[in-house]
Amino acid sequence: MSETSVTNLSATPDQPAVTVGSPVWIDYTAVDFPAQRAFYEALFGWTFEDQGEEYGHYMMIRKDDATVGGAMDAADLPPAPEGMPPAVWTVYLKTEDIDRTMELVAEHGGTVVNEPMDVGPLGRMAIVESAGGEALGFCEPGEFPGHDLPLTPGTSVWFEVMSTDVAADAAFYRNVAGWDVVPMRGDAPDDGAAGDVDPGAAGEGPAYATNFADEDSTAGLCDATQWLPEGTPSFWRPYFQVTDMEEAVRVVAEHGGRVVDGPMDSPFGVVASVLDPAGATFQLNQPPRG
Repeated sequence: MSETSVTNLSATPDQPAVTVGSPVWIDYTAVDFPAQRAFYEALFGWTFEDQGEEYGHYMMIRKDDATVGGAMDAADLPPAPEGMPPAVWTVYLKTEDIDRTMELVAEHGGTVVNEPMDVGPLGRMAIVESAGGEALGFCEPGEFPGHDLPLTPGTSVWFEVMSTDVAADAAFYRNVAGWDVVPMRGDAPDDGAAGDVDPGAAGEGPAYATNFADEDSTAGLCDATQWLPEGTPSFWRPYFQVTDMEEAVRVVAEHGGRVVDGPMDSPFGVVASVLDPAGATFQLNQPPRG
């Protein structure tokens, strides 16, 4: 997470329209769904609203008046391909033309996993694998604009790629999603001209970059090679805000989850890396006080 992301983590501005290339939706799929649902209800106070048979019993996750994302019981889906994790959070980036985006995915080293599908009048969605190997979604909104980002406890406040091939991913997101790929301070050249960095060059890439500059940033790209065990594939992860990290960690353990890193202090507050009972990863963030 870069210093430019502090706005997303600690402020509560009026919510502007989501820009192209920014996360517009997240959803969660898991086996043994009732147990996972109980975990998130206890941790964040979420409610899960079944949208009915018309939408395959897809559930809307809500925190008070905010729509956090969606959820699906893996039992309601066709059997997953061998090797798929039992639970996963998927981040969807906004596009205005999902068919053209799928063409760009193929042209720039990615793979289309699930072709674009209509979700009633709400929009169109697709799942791909990036050039760096992580799964992500793209969404072309229709009548439904996407998730709410009030930046309050129990809602998402940041999103990032933990990449094991940051050069490939930097080029992929620049060409497919329209990212600027702005290195965080310390990764840019001495004169601060981030545009002089070629994050798509072979063997090169920022240790951490944001999709856009400064207050326009909505997601990050992290070189995770020094953090992840060898052989771990790249992945996206969301950050969810909590009021009291100590209490959140207690609830995680009490309901079958596990803290795998932290809690630790950062310029953006206290951060911890968590696995839910089914093994899906996400981050907790307690913003700075005062």
